[in-house]
Amino acid sequence: MRPVVIRMAAPAMCGRAIGAVTRPHVDRFDRSRRIVHPRRAVSRCVRASSSSSSNPWQGPPPGRLDETAARDRVMQLASGTPQGQGALEAVQGCVSVMPGMTNNRVMLFRYPGCKSPLDTVALNLVQPRWVVAFDVLANAPRRPGDPPFCFGVTHPALTAPAEKVPEGEDPIPPKRGDVGMVCQIEDIYHDNREERLYVTSKVVGRYRIERVVSEHPFYVAETSQVVDSTPGDPEGERALHEAETRVWNLLKELDSLAVKTGEKNSRIDYDMRRTSPDPKERPPWDTDPPKEDERAEMFSWAVVRRLGFDERAHLDAARTEFTTARLAQCEEPLREGIAYLAAMAAVNGVADGKDGDRGGDGDGEEEEEEEEA
Repeated sequence: MRPVVIRMAAPAMCGRAIGAVTRPHVDRFDRSRRIVHPRRAVSRCVRASSSSSSNPWQGPPPGRLDETAARDRVMQLASGTPQGQGALEAVQGCVSVMPGMTNNRVMLFRYPGCKSPLDTVALNLVQPRWVVAFDVLANAPRRPGDPPFCFGVTHPALTAPAEKVPEGEDPIPPKRGDVGMVCQIEDIYHDNREERLYVTSKVVGRYRIERVVSEHPFYVAETSQVVDSTPGDPEGERALHEAETRVWNLLKELDSLAVKTGEKNSRIDYDMRRTSPDPKERPPWDTDPPKEDERAEMFSWAVVRRLGFDERAHLDAARTEFTTARLAQCEEPLREGIAYLAAMAAVNGVADGKDGDRGGDGDGEEEEEEEEA
């Protein structure tokens, strides 16, 4: 019996597929002898799988952001909707100057709550005017090393947000002299499922309006930067140091009472420690500590954040340019908190004492019973 001969074709590449192996051809007319005649090898190409890099791109994997499609949708909003067209025109003046805190022309967002330096401002935007404006701010060209572009949030005590304006009344527009917070964009994210924009920013300073230059589709104003004045004489430095020390001692007293009563919201937080007037209290692992000429102002704002002032008190803190005045504003609420926690600790101590007395009486009765027995 003659051996069956199988010949294989040379691998033929088509994409990533290798040519198929040829199969022997059996002569159908002579089945008894089964003479095998080799047939000419024919290679066939197999289409590469969808994961192959040779195939055209078919979109991002599920759950991943398609930035190209997001940018296309934003451009459609900017050209196809009245709000988008107006926003694109209004925001051009904000990106035509240097980015960062030195940018004196900012668009104003009517934020519903009180925000302070060191705070985070998170926005969930669906209106075409804001989606277009913030996308332009985030993607505006910058030189290497330049900070991101900023925007402003109005103070709710001066310019009420839309949800706080009574029906049938016009909102109070921002005006010259109003103060607010400057926010620097840190992250921006487009939603794939719908035209929604998520923005994360950080409050980096304060502004004062010099002139409102645009009202539609949102407010744009020329502003000046507001910072606390630095004491220029030894007497002013001594007064500032004494004010910081008083507030820090009150914070430590409040913190010790918070430990006893379990009030976690009254503890000294990280921002208070890293801006503390006592260098020994500052965390040694802080790689980016505040500058010394800005530390006292940041310390006062860290305390304001924790106290949770109402709108009017927060507005007073935002308007003042003297750190000593802001610290003095914090002293009375701190003393009230200390008195409240001290009363709680006293009540808890009395309750613990009563429980201890009851336990002692019980032990005595048991001892007497044992003696009688």
